[in-house]
Amino acid sequence: MVTIHLTGNITEDGHLEVEIPDGLPPGKVQVTLEVTSEEDFAGEECPWTDEEIQEMMRVTPKTGAEIVALLEQEGGWENLGITDGAEWVQEQRRKNRRKFPEW
Repeated sequence: MVTIHLTGNITEDGHLEVEIPDGLPPGKVQVTLEVTSEEDFAGEECPWTDEEIQEMMRVTPKTGAEIVALLEQEGGWENLGITDGAEWVQEQRRKNRRKFPEW
């Protein structure tokens, strides 16, 4: 596998623009995005430091009893207005299909 680093641009309508060097054969490639801007997707400065992001990404598993206690403390799904879990999942899928039709 050959690795080539290119610089591209993501357009307002969500397309990736990149100049491919001459001589590359057609075929499948893997694309990895590294956002080099200090701004988030809304055009605002990122509100978190790298250390804060690492802390947020740290996984601290909870026991079943701890999860049940948290749900009881928060009031469960009812406080979120969810009466039917399956219907809620379907609604989330519909919303995401409208937002991201290419998925």
